[in-house]
Amino acid sequence: MTPSKSRRLIYNYDAWGPFIRPETIDDLQENVDILQGTQVTTVMLSPNFGQSMCYPSEVSELCHWREHSPEEKAVFHHEMGPRFARASEWVARQWRKHGMDAFGVLVQDVVKAGLEVFATIRMNDVHCLTLEERRGPYTDKFYREHPEYRLQQSGGLNYAFPEVRAHRLACLEEMVRRYPFAGLELDFMRGVPFFPGDTPPDNPYYGQHPITYPRDYSEGSIPIMTEFIGEIRRMLDRVCKELGRKIELAVRVSSSLSGCRRVGLDPVDWHRRGYLDFLTIGRFLQIHYELPVGAFKRALPGLPVLTSIDYVLTSEGEHGVYVGSRDATAEIYRGVAAALYAQGSDGLSLFNMYVCRGNNCDPAGKEWHHMEPVEILRQVGDQQTLAGTSKLYAVDAVSPMFNHPFVDPLALLPGEVSPRYPLVLKLMVGESNAGSRQCRLRVTTDQPAGDVAMTVQLNGHGLGGGSAASTTQLFDEPYDQTVPNPARSRDFEVDGSELIYGENEVVVLAAAPLKITNVELAVTG
Repeated sequence: MTPSKSRRLIYNYDAWGPFIRPETIDDLQENVDILQGTQVTTVMLSPNFGQSMCYPSEVSELCHWREHSPEEKAVFHHEMGPRFARASEWVARQWRKHGMDAFGVLVQDVVKAGLEVFATIRMNDVHCLTLEERRGPYTDKFYREHPEYRLQQSGGLNYAFPEVRAHRLACLEEMVRRYPFAGLELDFMRGVPFFPGDTPPDNPYYGQHPITYPRDYSEGSIPIMTEFIGEIRRMLDRVCKELGRKIELAVRVSSSLSGCRRVGLDPVDWHRRGYLDFLTIGRFLQIHYELPVGAFKRALPGLPVLTSIDYVLTSEGEHGVYVGSRDATAEIYRGVAAALYAQGSDGLSLFNMYVCRGNNCDPAGKEWHHMEPVEILRQVGDQQTLAGTSKLYAVDAVSPMFNHPFVDPLALLPGEVSPRYPLVLKLMVGESNAGSRQCRLRVTTDQPAGDVAMTVQLNGHGLGGGSAASTTQLFDEPYDQTVPNPARSRDFEVDGSELIYGENEVVVLAAAPLKITNVELAVTG
């Protein structure tokens, strides 16, 4: 079943993805072939690595602008990861040695396949910018020649400068004129900050702000960014008229309206002024089952609000330390898709799904790279095709590695429970006929707690004392690098008729203080 055009299913290749596996330019077609016959409506391709481009730009510059010494190359491969580093090197080599625009070939492959193609632009990507005294492979001439335009906080570009905005605008116009994009997405999750803080730093050279004042707070710069979004919209309208085709404008922002304003973004006003065609919200580099779809739809009436699904679910591993990734399985993707639809999401953007193709070896030398679970592309585009499938739902947890509390709300887990203070949690579920399904809830603690009495309530219904978990995960997860000890988990059988479509309340009670790291629900049958 193909979802309606109003409900997009986006596959976002985000820069390096399509270039990890190819050996020849013809191999790029494989990236499109896996999407054929699926519910994917839209492919997003990112044209920029850091501040440089992955196409031969005349406004910016193609990545790897000069040859690097073996020592520089080794540092770059270590910082970026060898497979992702080789991907951008391959792109540069195709143009400089063979005259082939790999990015342009990929755009044409998507169009020929009958899919909608967008350019998704990282508005301030800082990958590898610190290498070689900020003259590394992902810098462009504009960045290298103008250190005065850089932010002290991150090294990214400072949008307060008209010259920065003019440079970016020229890059965007070059893209839509050169390639047959159906639209542009401005990705503001890549990444904060965009402006210096409203309070000047104590030490301008190092960008150190008063300890009592957040360095990235830049609400005073909102009018600057709003005017820039208007400039982009007017440029697109002008180019659309000249070329005789429609080019949409979308944005991807963090999961808090107030968080957006804190860093100089006002999507509410952008919509009020008629600049946007749709908006996507999400969390940085981690899957979250709860996103404020309702709040955004109320604030931006009439605008399609999509949600972003990333590629890893938080898993803290054996000793509460993030040591690798828990790559999303088919059950995880289906669960989060169903949960987001239950909250009113107007479509989904699968972000970084491809990243598992570039996974590195672990310290023991075990290989972890693999293809993503592409079978879900035939299911997650519509609630009807998700019905009856096996799913994993989870209470949102956050890894310190990917936590951006300045722009995103704090996740509920990890959390503390004690005899006097139950832990009250929200679990988002998208099952419309859960009474006919088999459901099991798992509660995981940071340390084995088999001798501590524990019980769980689900929507006010007691689930008893549960039983010791006999498996590491509720579903098989062959690519979870942070597998927890089963002794840390207890399982509780759930009557599916007690589940609510949408928000469910889970309350954990314990006879001794415990730290709860994960609460997950498996739905099968």
